[in-house]
Amino acid sequence: MTYRSKKLALFSGRGSSSRRAIYKGCGYDDTDLSKPLIGIVNTANDAGLGHIHLDRLAARVRAGILQAGGTPFEFGTIATCGAVPIGMPQFRYELVIRDVIASSVEIMAGVQLLDGLVLLASCDSIIPGVLIGGIRSGLPCIMLTGGPQEVCKSGGRSVVMSELDQLVFGAGYAGSEAEEKIRYLEDHVCPGPGACSLMGTANTMQILAEGLGMALPGSSTAPAVYAEKERYATQSGRRIVELVREGVTPGDILTREALLNGVIITLALAGSTNAVLHLLSFASEVGVELTLDDFDRLSRDIPVISRVIPTGRATVIDLYNAGGVPAVLGELKDYLHGECVTVSGRTIGELAELRRSSDHETLTSADAPVFKNGGIAVMRGNISPNGAICRTTTISEKARKFTGPARVFNSDEEAHGAVVAGKIKKGDVVVIRYEGPRGAPGMREMMMTTDALVGLSMGQDVFVLTDGRFSGFTEGAAIGHISPEAAVGGAIAVIEEGDIVSIDIEKRRLDLDVPEEEINARLAKWKLPKKRERGILGIYAKTALQAHEGAMIDDRVVDERRV
Repeated sequence: MTYRSKKLALFSGRGSSSRRAIYKGCGYDDTDLSKPLIGIVNTANDAGLGHIHLDRLAARVRAGILQAGGTPFEFGTIATCGAVPIGMPQFRYELVIRDVIASSVEIMAGVQLLDGLVLLASCDSIIPGVLIGGIRSGLPCIMLTGGPQEVCKSGGRSVVMSELDQLVFGAGYAGSEAEEKIRYLEDHVCPGPGACSLMGTANTMQILAEGLGMALPGSSTAPAVYAEKERYATQSGRRIVELVREGVTPGDILTREALLNGVIITLALAGSTNAVLHLLSFASEVGVELTLDDFDRLSRDIPVISRVIPTGRATVIDLYNAGGVPAVLGELKDYLHGECVTVSGRTIGELAELRRSSDHETLTSADAPVFKNGGIAVMRGNISPNGAICRTTTISEKARKFTGPARVFNSDEEAHGAVVAGKIKKGDVVVIRYEGPRGAPGMREMMMTTDALVGLSMGQDVFVLTDGRFSGFTEGAAIGHISPEAAVGGAIAVIEEGDIVSIDIEKRRLDLDVPEEEINARLAKWKLPKKRERGILGIYAKTALQAHEGAMIDDRVVDERRV
């Protein structure tokens, strides 16, 4: 059915009178309803640093839609900032929100009979949430990300949010000088709207939206407050109307090869480990195969070409000035699947010919990389038979082969308390369990413990292992996403205080130096600690997939041991 005949069927004739009446009651007329109906998914709110400016961009999107002959319908969905509830039980919602947002977009797009979507979002799980909702809608979609925030300068250098976190949770306990610095950063480290300007989850996902082909070339790293970002908003509004008329949907763009491009870009930029969860979930939604084995295979060949914090000292603003994602594509063109199409109408290969890095201190060439191998390693062994993830670029050479006694905790708060009380010593392996998808529930980020260790200058002397996850801000020696998690009877549930843990990053091994029969005997006696959750957390506790599958709610899988 052509676009025009579809419109006639939905909004013409007596049978469509009721829906026309509803829209006419909203101020639209028959001419409006004869045009492509474009939803603007706006995650703007007054409580989120990455989203507080999005109403301004939404107005530009609306203008672009009208210019191209479409009819805009703006609607909102929720967006939180995970930095607010760090150290509190509410932090469990930070990943769960992805499912809630995806469902809200799916429902609105379907019920309101829209023809296309502009997905406007900025941060962490919010970007994958709106994109997954767009995928489920089956409609043409285009992403417009809010962009990075400007950068605080202190002592002649760029300072970002992660430095404040390390002071607060670590050296912030050490006296008046640290307290004074904390106060200064509290007032200045977030100069205005946008995603924190380091390679955290927010900017990793903004960049991936473009690298996957779902956002206009150059748009993702344009700073939040720049006029250029507003121009991209207008262009995105115009382009979505064209995509509707062309019938191009996310399913046409997010092929296996495009998702592999996403893996390659994540590895090359030493992106947040949370991107692994989101890329796996995108693959599941579009029905293509992507596994941890793909990440591991590619990580052995893909060079790291970025020095953006936490890998180096550059910021995402520096990356923007170096050429942004088009320059990233240009430096990686020999590794990428160039045939992949994008919302711009051009292929990734065509875009890769446009730019190269103009600042090799921020974005190097593939021939002279920061590291010769990709920034993420997949770890396996008797602790993580289904896989675990670590960001190799934040682990020093001396820590890449590590053996030490387990110090076992059942929450990030417990482990953090032991660190700041001086109970954790160099050479220890801190194990934090029951923080996985079902255990937390919600797979919390272990920010307090890792930030405290880095703040106390022990980030390379103590390893942290968890079935939870880590912030994109995280520095130091850490392995997360251990699967299966403790809450479903994974081996991490029966690690005991003092057990010896062996870690070998180069060999991708993570092992408990305990005989297999002893591990099995412990598991036979193991019982899940009682913990009742209600609402969305209760649903997550019963139905979330394991980390190696993307950790989304899935009603097809209910683990009997967990229930």
